Formats: sequence, structure tokens, C-alpha cells
Amino acid sequence: MGWRERARGLRRAGAGATAAAPPAMRAGAVRQFEVDGDEPMVALGMDDPARTLLIAFGGMKLRIGIPPFEFLNMTRELPVKRLFLRDLEQAWYHRGVPGHGESLPALADDLRGLIERHHVSRLVLAGSSAGGYAVLVLGGLLGADVVLSFSPQTIIEPEALAQMHDERWDQYVEPLLRDGRLDRRWSDVRKVLGDAEQRGATRYEVFFDDTMELDRAHAERLEGIPAVHLRRYAGGSHNLVRTLRDSGELKQILTSALTA
Repeated sequence: MGWRERARGLRRAGAGATAAAPPAMRAGAVRQFEVDGDEPMVALGMDDPARTLLIAFGGMKLRIGIPPFEFLNMTRELPVKRLFLRDLEQAWYHRGVPGHGESLPALADDLRGLIERHHVSRLVLAGSSAGGYAVLVLGGLLGADVVLSFSPQTIIEPEALAQMHDERWDQYVEPLLRDGRLDRRWSDVRKVLGDAEQRGATRYEVFFDDTMELDRAHAERLEGIPAVHLRRYAGGSHNLVRTLRDSGELKQILTSALTA
């Protein structure tokens, strides 16, 4: 039974499993120092002849639910180019990424150019929380094959967040409003993905803890949109990515998306 059919319950890694070789001994392994720090974009294996690209988007803590090098190392055995982006402004990428555009559309333009230069034929986007929001918005703009969005915000309009009683993001929304940088063309993921042209041919996988009211409310706003698939889990809280890593399921999800 595949991960798609098991999305209602978290698996735990079996006891007695053979220990994996240390990352440094594996081809394509990522060392921690390569992705630590505050570089806005980290490119790995872009000279590899592989034509599959994984772009991982960091969230508000500049991470992706787990340390970036751990996330990227889950694909070390696959012939895949990898990029890791950080939102240094902690603004759902509405202020862009330094050196790669000063707004979300400008970032999309920059990434499209990179994708074309590297002759990418399969594109997978992954992100958690604010990074999960970003991949949902950018999936269609970049022509991604698959989007993997974990515990995302699906709207960052202050009025809507207040109605949802979701106060977790007030400190991040307020500066965007004050500076006039909240681009309302992209602030509501339901409106973005409800437009067939913007949605494109991308498949959107949304993973969330069904027992966490706020994350469930965000995810269920996308219910009924074609090509959006909600993956409910009975635990994991907002940091579901960590739980999926610990169970071994996150690696399986990434592998399935990258090799399908």
C-alpha cells in the first residue's frame, strides 16, 4: 500500500531496521555547512546531467520544518538537481529573494529562467508552513509537475486570518501591510488555484494534521479545487514534516514525486 493510501495514519519506522550509511559516504550527500547560514539560495548538483529539479522553500524560521541539509539528503541517492531558498524577509516571499527578484512574481521570473537554462524536464516544489504557501502559489507559475505543501497557510489576508482566529502570523503580516508589500493577487491561494490558467497542469499535494484546527481550516479552504489533493494525518501538529521524517514517510513522498 502506497503513501497516498496511508494518509490517514502515521507510520513509525520499524525497529531493527538496517542503519543507513553516514551522509558523507553517500553520493550526492549534503553536508550541514553547505546549507547553514543565511544565503538566500543554495544550489546543489546543478551541473549534474539530471533533468529533474527539486526546489525546497524555507519558511518563517528559514527552514523547512527540519534542518535543510536533512531534508535535501533524503534525495541524495536520486539523480536530481536541488535548490534551497530562504525567505530572509520572512514575508511569504512577497519581498522576493535577494539577488533573485524583489517580489513574488519577480522571483518566479528568475526561477523560470534558471529552469530553462538547466533544461529541466521534471520540476517538484516542496515547502512547509510559509514555504508551503509559496509552493502552492508558484507551482502553476513555474509549470511544476508536483507541489508538496506541508501545513501551509492558504490565505494571508488579515481580515480572513482574524475570522479564522489565526493570530500566529500577525507579526509577519503587519509589516507587509504597513509597507504596501502584500500583493493581493497572490494572498489567497484558493483564488490563485481556482483560476485554471494559473493552476496549470500541476498536481498539488497538501499534507496537514487533521487534529490541528487552524491548519485543517487552511487546508480545507482548497477542498474541491481540481488537481488539489488533501492528505490528512492524525497527528504531527504544525511541524508535520518532522513527524513524517521520523516515520520514514517523508523520504517516500519525495521519492514518489521525483521519480513518477
